[in-house]
Amino acid sequence: MFLLGSFFFVAACAAGRIVGETYRDPDHGFQVRLPPAGAGWIPRPLEGATLSFESPELRAAMALLVECSAPETGDLPGVARHLFFGLEGKRIEAREVVRLHDAPGLRTRLRARLDNGPVEVEGVTWRRARCLYDFIYVAPPAAFPQGHPDFEAFVQSWAPLSER
Repeated sequence: MFLLGSFFFVAACAAGRIVGETYRDPDHGFQVRLPPAGAGWIPRPLEGATLSFESPELRAAMALLVECSAPETGDLPGVARHLFFGLEGKRIEAREVVRLHDAPGLRTRLRARLDNGPVEVEGVTWRRARCLYDFIYVAPPAAFPQGHPDFEAFVQSWAPLSER
């Protein structure tokens, strides 16, 4: 089991399908490019996640969670906290307002402990139409920079189906 085992990899509930290197979800009206398999990202199930991936080499994980039936209400800083439940000793390193396809969002980076080991975590939460979207990336601090470009590409590739 990897360091991030208790945080990730339980069961997936994806509603879309993979076409080439892109996940398309017509029920929720979006698509996203998958992390590069050549970079070591392997699909792994995560309870409640639409998509989740693990990098055994980096001992890292990333996921996309989508909630359209009953998304949390409230301000984004409050809503985004759900991404960090289960982490101990959380210390926020950075928080910034972001926009993706004209939707308001929040990017949060923090350091914490998970399974008695240090981790660095980045979450990006935003709302669009009736849905709440969460991207999350977790890695040991020494490996975080290596996987972060793949995570950023994963986040930036998200698009409404009508725009691509």
